[in-house]
Amino acid sequence: MSCPAEAITMEAAERLPGEENKYREEKYAASYEINMLRCIFCGLCEEACPKDAIYLTQTFAPANYQRKGFIYKKEDL
Repeated sequence: MSCPAEAITMEAAERLPGEENKYREEKYAASYEINMLRCIFCGLCEEACPKDAIYLTQTFAPANYQRKGFIYKKEDL
């Protein structure tokens, strides 16, 4: 399942030797980005998220006046 609008990009990474306690899973996202300028609110990301960190609600995010404010990176989530 992938986002039809290609609003989500992610780069996978694997745990390196010596990082046993850093992550519980063997694989994790090295980089993760959600571009709300491309989002069509289809909800596929909500279904695919393994941690239930993404969910759609009826509330709206406050307006932003710069493009970089609409692109959420891994550390912003």
